[in-house]
Amino acid sequence: MADLPRIARIYVAAVLAAAVVGGLAGVLLAPPRLQLAPEAFVLLVAATIAQQFKVKSPKHQSYYTTTIFFFAAALLLRPGYVIAIIIAAHAAELLRVRYRWYIQAFNVANFILCSMAAGAIFAAGESGNSLGGGRAVFFAALAGVVFVILNHFLTALVIMWARGVPIARAGTMDWENLGTDLALMSVGALGCMLWLANPWLVPLCLGPLFLIYRSLLVPTLQEEARTDPKTELANMKHWNQVAQAEVERARRFDRPLSVALADLDLLRDINNRHGHLLGDQMIRRVAEAIRTALREYDLPARFGGDEFAVLMPETSLAEAMTVAERIRLGVEAIELRLSDGTPVKASVSIGVALFPSHGRGASDLLAAADRAVYQAKALGRNRVAAFADVDGERLRPVRVPSSARREVG
Repeated sequence: MADLPRIARIYVAAVLAAAVVGGLAGVLLAPPRLQLAPEAFVLLVAATIAQQFKVKSPKHQSYYTTTIFFFAAALLLRPGYVIAIIIAAHAAELLRVRYRWYIQAFNVANFILCSMAAGAIFAAGESGNSLGGGRAVFFAALAGVVFVILNHFLTALVIMWARGVPIARAGTMDWENLGTDLALMSVGALGCMLWLANPWLVPLCLGPLFLIYRSLLVPTLQEEARTDPKTELANMKHWNQVAQAEVERARRFDRPLSVALADLDLLRDINNRHGHLLGDQMIRRVAEAIRTALREYDLPARFGGDEFAVLMPETSLAEAMTVAERIRLGVEAIELRLSDGTPVKASVSIGVALFPSHGRGASDLLAAADRAVYQAKALGRNRVAAFADVDGERLRPVRVPSSARREVG
């Protein structure tokens, strides 16, 4: 955990300690019953299999249907069995995917604490009463809500302290994430209720489980269809669709819009001297520098092998030149190291075009920006140029006044 900030290390250690204490207390207060071993084995197998099928969302968050089985185990089984199921499922995943030890340990501890809380709530509802009908549904739903909120809150805190971001930006407390896990919990609660009523009805939960898993895949598949796999920027098909819509909006409301085209200088030399693997690494680093330099509403895309297009709605030429210069400086700061320590640097030549002065359609703006890229390269590379008409035999550079070099938010 040495790579974590001090407060994050303390928090992770506290969660691990709380899980150990809570788990031991649960086992001592409610020892496992041998007659529940068959149910525990079925849930262990199901959870272990489900843990191998992770769905990663376009926002780089992961979903597992495993929580259905963890939650069902928390309601149906004694704590010892629940802890064994959680540890076994994560241990099987660890054999396939090597995480840092404290990441997997925190996940295990998190689920143990959530399961203990959910199980205690459901057991409290059952205490001294025959838990059936509406009462059972109420306490199962309450246990599910507590499970989800506690799980997401504990995760949000570790993201906040490990990455230094506000808890609101951690993502785990968003309604989209909470709603997804609440839906998973509802399937787990349904399975639990069916098991208590008639175990032969439990396979009916497989249909909703399959549909939920498929629905989780849909956003990922959609994102893959419009994303360049090497850089994770938009591909040109998606970029063109968005650009055409933004051009129409700019035309309808008479708003500014700019397009930039960035060409990585001398990529062929990098490939020839150091190999295509280093060249690919450089392309990915350039893509990251472009993404970092842009604003939230700008859309970057990989245009070709070493070219990148940027759509900048609501952006004048002076503002677009400022953003392009920020990209240029970001790429100029990239430095890869060879095995012998030799540095490999990068630079880009960027052309900028403005709607409607330099083109009235997305393709026209790209062509104008491409012409400006050649102008930038003709002037010596590693610079930004705006589109300029031919003046005799020469291309006239467009200079940006110093007042336009302010930071664009």
